[in-house]
Amino acid sequence: MDFYRNLPKIELHAHLNGSLSNATLAELRELKYGKDVQLGTDDGFYKILNGETLSLEECFKKFHYAHDLTDRREALAKATERVIDEFAKDNVIYLELRTTPKSTAYMAKREYLSTVLDVMRKSVELYPQMIVKLLPSIDRSKGIIEAEESVALAIELDAFYPGLMAGFDLSGNPFGTKFADFVPPLQKARKHGFRMALHCGEFEDAQEVKEMLEFGVDRIGHGTFIEGDHLEFARKNNIPFECCLTSNVKCKTVPSYEDHHFYKLLKIKHPVCVCTDDFGVFETSLSQELEICANTFNLSNDEIFELQLKAVEYTFATEHEKNKLREVLKQFKESS
Repeated sequence: MDFYRNLPKIELHAHLNGSLSNATLAELRELKYGKDVQLGTDDGFYKILNGETLSLEECFKKFHYAHDLTDRREALAKATERVIDEFAKDNVIYLELRTTPKSTAYMAKREYLSTVLDVMRKSVELYPQMIVKLLPSIDRSKGIIEAEESVALAIELDAFYPGLMAGFDLSGNPFGTKFADFVPPLQKARKHGFRMALHCGEFEDAQEVKEMLEFGVDRIGHGTFIEGDHLEFARKNNIPFECCLTSNVKCKTVPSYEDHHFYKLLKIKHPVCVCTDDFGVFETSLSQELEICANTFNLSNDEIFELQLKAVEYTFATEHEKNKLREVLKQFKESS
């Protein structure tokens, strides 16, 4: 495991609220409810705080806890700080973090987004070897009006936080929604200069995949059910896939690690990067995901290194930032 931990890594698909570790959730719970709050054995937090194995349903409840515990500015700032710190400790040198701007009883959307961006701006001083970018996300389950508001807000704040927001994500429960409805705000975001990293092919809907590919995506989130002509289109257009192995296996969108489409993409030499998705929810890390890849698909250390080096090209970083990342990886290679 030492090699994977020491390897400088590129993370391109991580959701803020899904990346709150059990320790961070416990800290946020204490911040909101105090030290003396009583826990019952029927309380989902009881298992989290006692380090017990969670069922899939209990894993997904972490999203509910995360939203509840980050409804104030102080808590949201602390959560963002902790997530960046945990990625830094895992030797992630480039991080694209995703979150949907939310309004709560204590914060408007503008304060939510600016709070996350404030923490990211400060992280430059705390982690000089790490580059952190934000991908504001459209939660399609919240509807088109909220999508339009999020795009308008991101464009407005981009002037105050230059270089921190690099792209837009479309995620959330896709059922009962149509991708076509979200094209106008996504077009507006792209016209402003934001890149597109959309959740695409997460479920079986060939027509939606076709519409997304025709719209134009810079990277494909998951892409679990992209095959045939659509995979060939992605190959011809060199569109990278963001593969989240443990997330897909635990959510049962793929039957096992051995059956994960990552290996199919690797064999055809298609651009692919390994990501965590929600390391807090699924209790993993980028180092662990790379170790799983190596063990499952018999990849050497050199091949794992090449995955990270190639992933630099798939980032939404500037050319100057990409050169910096390449240099860090080069130094690691020379010293190992």
